[in-house]
Amino acid sequence: MKLFGFGITAAFVGLFLVASGVKAGGDQKKSDLTREERSAWYQRLKWPADCEESFQSQAEDIPDAGLTFHRLKDKQYLVEIQCYLGAYQPGFVFMFYDEARAKTALLKFKRYERETDGRVSRYLETELSGFPEFDDKTKELKVWSKSRGIGDCGSIVVYTFRNGQPVVEEARAQACQDDPDAPFAEPEAWPRVRNP
Repeated sequence: MKLFGFGITAAFVGLFLVASGVKAGGDQKKSDLTREERSAWYQRLKWPADCEESFQSQAEDIPDAGLTFHRLKDKQYLVEIQCYLGAYQPGFVFMFYDEARAKTALLKFKRYERETDGRVSRYLETELSGFPEFDDKTKELKVWSKSRGIGDCGSIVVYTFRNGQPVVEEARAQACQDDPDAPFAEPEAWPRVRNP
C-alpha cells in the first residue's frame, strides 16, 4: 500500500494503529480515553451521527471523552456514550459491544412518565437524558431522569442486562405538580411503576 508516494509496511501500520488507540489483535483501549480515541471508537462502533455531532459541538464544555465502557461479562461491554450536556441533565446513548464476536447493537430502553391522574405512559427510546450510574458488582444501570430542572418529578429506572439487552428490574415515576406547596420527595421514594 502506498500513501503520498511512500510504501507503508505492516509494521508501520501497526505502529499507527497503536498510536491511535487500536491495539494489536483488535483490542482497543477502553479507559481514560482521549478525544482522539473516542473518534477511533466512533469509527468502530458507529453510534448515531446526530449524537456525535451534538457532542462535538459542545466538546469544549465536556471535560472528558464522554465514552465509558462497563464490563458485563468477559469481552462483553455496555458502552455509555455522552451526546450532549443539556439544560439541566446530559443526554446519552448506550451500545452493547461483544468484542469476541465483533458484534454491536444500539440499545433501546423502556421509559416511563406518570401523569397527574396517576396513569403511567410507557415508551421505548435509544437516547436517554438523565444521570446514569452503573454498579460494577451487580451489573445494574440506574438512570434518574428529571422532567424539569428542580428534580421534583421524572423517573428512576434500574436495568439489568440479558443477552446484551436491557431488562427493567425496578421503575419509579413521579408526576409533576403545579402546587408550590407540594412536598418534595427524593427519587427513591417516588411511587413504583407496576409491572414495568
